[in-house]
Amino acid sequence: MSTTTATTTATAALTPAPTSVAVAPATRFRRKALGTAAVAGGVLTAAGFAATVWETAPDKLSYLDSLVADPIRSQIAALLLHYGYYGIVPVLLALGIMTRRTWRVGGNIGLALSMGGALALPGLLVTDFYDMAIRQNLPADQAVAVSDAAGNLPLAGFVGGPLIMLTFLGMTMLGVAAWRAGFFHWALVLPVPVSVASVLLPIGAATGIAQGALLGLFMITVGIAVFRMTDQEWVSGARGAGR
Repeated sequence: MSTTTATTTATAALTPAPTSVAVAPATRFRRKALGTAAVAGGVLTAAGFAATVWETAPDKLSYLDSLVADPIRSQIAALLLHYGYYGIVPVLLALGIMTRRTWRVGGNIGLALSMGGALALPGLLVTDFYDMAIRQNLPADQAVAVSDAAGNLPLAGFVGGPLIMLTFLGMTMLGVAAWRAGFFHWALVLPVPVSVASVLLPIGAATGIAQGALLGLFMITVGIAVFRMTDQEWVSGARGAGR
């Protein structure tokens, strides 16, 4: 990079936020719609984790038994999580918009890492219904064998698994980038890595509910941050625009 290019880049980074930005008529509606989707997704996700009948051991039979312990409750939890997870994509898009001007590289990497798993997550809840039916209609050993066989299919590992972990990594990166861009407080980024780290704790209702509450809190706070942005900030990605 030449000295002139480096100087120009540094100058652009220090340029004050514009006070006047052209805003299209639909901007406010779309910004608030995305913020609403993020908040609603966070509430539904936290509710879904709270409604889940959690297994008390890491083995497959314990998981299958938890689904049939209270079938109606398990179905409600699956539906809440299915629709709650749809709110993750609006959260990622909002964070990407916040970083379109500052910390662009971190925002781009975060989006690339997180989007695949975020798109896959809602569909994974369908397996709860199949696993529930399997356990209701087969003896325990056969139910475990059938469920394990589905997970052991050659391409099954490409659905979820590593993609989900990359989603939380990318979400954390986006949160940090949005903080550096001035739209997010650093403490509000912590719920995502803390939620992921909590998988090291003993399996049970307390751990599961805490995980959902932390993820839901992050989604809600992103939605609130979107509501607090001006239309000019939303359009330009420049903190302070239109204020």
